Amino acid sequence: MKISENTRDILKNFSTINSGIVVKEGNTFRTISAMKNIMAKATVSEEFSDFAIYDLSEFLGAISLFNDADFDFGDSSVVISDANSSMVYFFAAENTVISPQKDISFPEPEITFTLTQQVRDAVEKASAVLGVSDLILESDGTVVRLSVRDKKNTTSNVFSRIVADGDGTKYKMNFKIENLKLLNGDYNVFVSSKNISQFKHTESDLEYFIALEPDSKYNA
Repeated sequence: MKISENTRDILKNFSTINSGIVVKEGNTFRTISAMKNIMAKATVSEEFSDFAIYDLSEFLGAISLFNDADFDFGDSSVVISDANSSMVYFFAAENTVISPQKDISFPEPEITFTLTQQVRDAVEKASAVLGVSDLILESDGTVVRLSVRDKKNTTSNVFSRIVADGDGTKYKMNFKIENLKLLNGDYNVFVSSKNISQFKHTESDLEYFIALEPDSKYNA
């Protein structure tokens, strides 16, 4: 079988969340961070049997050694080959890899907006330029902004971008910008006052669940 470039991109992205992955039979990938504060789920075009990879970056590096690779999945390993070369890559035991045990039941969100790649690029660049890591989704009731700053420093430099109109509700929902380990693209974002958010890719069956910081305040 072949593995598409899109599926490889998803695996590469998931490797930034968890160094390993457990794949269950079917066409759905799931991963979760060691801190259990980021979970991701994607539907891919290929159908897989059960397997686990301990070092996903190594596995993707192994794939890169081949031109137009074919994959022959067995019970304990996969044979990767092209016209001239082949490799036997052994799977890990599932119990050696942190993996989601069940899907998240997402509560009814109070906040919704669209996060474009352009806005995400802007806030991530501002975070790097200003040397701050706090990302705040906030509203004064009139407009909704994404801001980057240092929450602990009252004189912190602040960069903000308006992302939606307000609905009269005031809130400050706090993220760590390094937790936005999203594949490129635009996302519909849903945020619950129970300090959990959902980012749904607008063009593919890909979603992330990201925990908010405990000092978030809705209807503040």
